[in-house]
Amino acid sequence: MRRASFLCGLVVILSVLPSCGSVLAETIPPLPKIPDAEIAASYERAAVQNVLAAVNPKVFFGYWSVCADGQGFGYGNTYPSLDGHQMTDALLWLGQVEVVKANWDYVRSFQRPNGLLPLAIFPDKAGQKAVPGQLPTDLNNGGLYQHWVPGNPLAALAGPTYIQNADVIYRHTLDRAWLTVQIPSVNLAADHLASLVTDEGRVQGAGYYVERPTRLESDGVAQCYAVDAFRRIAALNRVLGDDPAARCYDELAERIQKNFVTQFWTKDHFAEYLHPQRGLIANHGLTDVDWASLATGIATSEQQAVLWPQLRSEGRFHYGGMPTGISTRPETYEPWEFTHPDRHDLAAMGRVWYLEAWARAQMGDAQGLLESVRKVSQVGRANGYFWRERYHPDGKGGVIPAGAEKYCEYPANLIRVVQRFLFGVDLRLDGSLVLMPTATAEYWDRGFGQTLVGSNRTLTYRMQRTRTEGTYQGAAPLRLGLRFPPNVAPIPERILINGQPAEIVREQDLIFLVLPAALQQAPCQFEVACRPTTDSRVD
Repeated sequence: MRRASFLCGLVVILSVLPSCGSVLAETIPPLPKIPDAEIAASYERAAVQNVLAAVNPKVFFGYWSVCADGQGFGYGNTYPSLDGHQMTDALLWLGQVEVVKANWDYVRSFQRPNGLLPLAIFPDKAGQKAVPGQLPTDLNNGGLYQHWVPGNPLAALAGPTYIQNADVIYRHTLDRAWLTVQIPSVNLAADHLASLVTDEGRVQGAGYYVERPTRLESDGVAQCYAVDAFRRIAALNRVLGDDPAARCYDELAERIQKNFVTQFWTKDHFAEYLHPQRGLIANHGLTDVDWASLATGIATSEQQAVLWPQLRSEGRFHYGGMPTGISTRPETYEPWEFTHPDRHDLAAMGRVWYLEAWARAQMGDAQGLLESVRKVSQVGRANGYFWRERYHPDGKGGVIPAGAEKYCEYPANLIRVVQRFLFGVDLRLDGSLVLMPTATAEYWDRGFGQTLVGSNRTLTYRMQRTRTEGTYQGAAPLRLGLRFPPNVAPIPERILINGQPAEIVREQDLIFLVLPAALQQAPCQFEVACRPTTDSRVD
């Protein structure tokens, strides 16, 4: 992104911030410098026009809607599970730590003694007794703890997303005091999730993030996310020195993974779900379960070798070109698979796209990842940089947009996908910061970078094919990891910190160096130049 465009982006941000509260204007980091005009524009508008616009301190400090207009799905309502995590993560990348922490406190206040958290919170329902045909909200607080669709889909959703929120908040802040106070609540949510796990290691609960089809009784996506959640809560307990709790959660993750890779595998792909009467359901083609198995890294290496060639170029997941649908054969679902008459979730949705992007990053597919981001960006641009909740296939090669208008799922996930996968920013629990881009040759040639602000430190960097340079300021040293593109040998020709030669440590395909503490007035400067091989192009 050219400097003029970059500065223009800052002007746009500052012009809309009064509606979001002055705190946002003080904490928003600069926009990333993305060498792709389509994606750069979408990132900016996803951030400013959607995610930040959904923050509304007039309701309470820490409140955000799931829609940019603040009206979709009800003014003042909160959806702390799937939507809450997507927004939490995106807002952290946008520097909104205090907003996110305040929202966390609000959601935590609705946790029941057994660890159960609500799927949604409707304040105006508090004190009202539910009548037949209305949402079964809690009389005391307006929380929705059981889904209204028969079969109780999303039963295994709230716990993992709460754990994921704790994980990302700590990674962005390294706030041990905060984690120490919150860990009992997070462990309680993990224990409730554990109560849904059978002795053999199968997670019960219907559709993880889909309602219709309901995916009775054990959704494959839920198995993958449960493993991911238990690994994350184990790691958080280990940060605080509670090794017994960490081992307990690691053992749960291992048990679920073992059951999944043995019981859900059907020769060349994973079953979509286990139905209580009909057994494994695996006849809708490839599904989001296959993406999830690669994204979370729980498929065996042999299963990955079978799955990836099928998934990599499978265009039927993109309904009318829009990433990503739940299966490659949505027309094959039968009436008995729905406990509610409509087929609401046979659609492309941002939650599935995130899994696809995560899986492509895991497999090093830079071109496929970039193409998916561009497709989402193009659909947003065509609608004034707003996105709908769902995109149903129209049967003619196109899509029928549906659900809430100005819904924040796609824009929140666009921010997450760019940061986590395209730019490959890995904020590690030990305080290390690792840059592992999944970028194409064009990106490496043109260069990309950004300013990352968090946990009392600021890193500004620019990466190119054989060179990374930047500045750092912070009260403590920073262990910085770098991954250069494939076919570029990790053999540094020049490593300079403040103009002086420095030592590096190699760990597989990563180069680590330690940047010293530095004041804002005199930031540390660094440069790493690597040796290109004969052919250093990226596919």
